[in-house]
Amino acid sequence: MRPPTPDGSGSNAMGQSAMPTGAGLLAAPLAESLAVLAPRPGSLVSAGISAGGCFVRPLPADTTCAAAARRFFREAVSSLPIPAGLVHDGVTMASELAANTLHAQRKAAERSASQPVRTAAPEIWVYLRGDGRSCELVCKIFDSERGWDGAVTTGMDKAPADSISGRGLQVVDGLSAGQWGCHLSLSRLGTWKAPGKAVWFALRIPPASMPDHPGRPRYSPDWLVDELEAMLMDRGLTGIVRADAGGISVLSISRHLTVWRHGGTLSWRTPSGTYQRLDLADLVEAAEQIIRAHEESALAEGWSVPYSGLTAAS
Repeated sequence: MRPPTPDGSGSNAMGQSAMPTGAGLLAAPLAESLAVLAPRPGSLVSAGISAGGCFVRPLPADTTCAAAARRFFREAVSSLPIPAGLVHDGVTMASELAANTLHAQRKAAERSASQPVRTAAPEIWVYLRGDGRSCELVCKIFDSERGWDGAVTTGMDKAPADSISGRGLQVVDGLSAGQWGCHLSLSRLGTWKAPGKAVWFALRIPPASMPDHPGRPRYSPDWLVDELEAMLMDRGLTGIVRADAGGISVLSISRHLTVWRHGGTLSWRTPSGTYQRLDLADLVEAAEQIIRAHEESALAEGWSVPYSGLTAAS
């Protein structure tokens, strides 16, 4: 059989089909199978939410921050077939988190004026995780303040009851049915990645609203682990050492963190000593959780972490 042309059409230079006549019985089922696969992006590092990547925009560090978050959230979900009510709830929560992070960003800026600490502008991230009945829309607001009201902690979950803008966070808690929290992370935009935290909420999407694999590329585990490594490096985790053999990949992120890939499953030991496992196809979520574990380990041990050639105190 003649190999397909680069565009995958299988046609020769004259535009004629290169499929032998004897392949008719197999051609139709094969074509149908290939048709259900989403177009493969060059890399998920820069792919949009509908292609399995993450929607990212910078937020202004001024009083327009909440309005920008509302606008960007609507833009992020505009191509997704989700109910209008969920969109409204998401817009409201994104606005509340952005208003809350504006105060945190101002505190980070005040600290950077007297301390050599790298800061970055706030960012909004939106992506999909899970599939079928467990599909969720995740929205995160990143800022350079590592903890609530300047209190840097590891293993962060939710803000204390008396935190700044607590009533706004109570709105988030109610609309998300408790599916919200915060964790240490690294910025996504710019040539260097600043340490900070991501405050997030998740909205469960009704199964009837989305296909079985919304925004999740169904490609080989080998390709997906390549993408995972690229995502981690793009976020500033340089110096990753990787080994592959017999369907197993080992990514040594640091002396504190090693990620194992067995087939289509990822696993690693968290700083608390527990083991976390995720589906490799949930690339954005997997990369974010690995970065969280890396940052919590660095903070707990008090060691410095290189970010794209720079050294910033954790």
